[in-house]
Amino acid sequence: MSDHEDQGYPRTPEDATAFLGGLTFDDTAAPPLPPTADEIETGMVTTSLKLPAELRDRVRETAAEHCITASMLIRQYIEMGLAAEQPERMIPLSDAIRVLSSLRDTA
Repeated sequence: MSDHEDQGYPRTPEDATAFLGGLTFDDTAAPPLPPTADEIETGMVTTSLKLPAELRDRVRETAAEHCITASMLIRQYIEMGLAAEQPERMIPLSDAIRVLSSLRDTA
């Protein structure tokens, strides 16, 4: 038995047609949107730091590649660095696998 059979998925073209015919589309309810940069920044405090121009440019370019502000990128990197300072803290298995799989063989 496949995973789909026990979940009520259509198994024949007729079942699929009946299933699709029963679907309705409601475009009156707007989906929730992710918060704007201004909404994220609400409640934040400003901290100034000095960076070499080359590093500032790299931060800006990397932030732009990720479609976030430089401030958001710096905050994320600081959060990751602080989290690394807590060795007793559990991390998601997916993060461990991602990091371990990026290591080169040393043998």
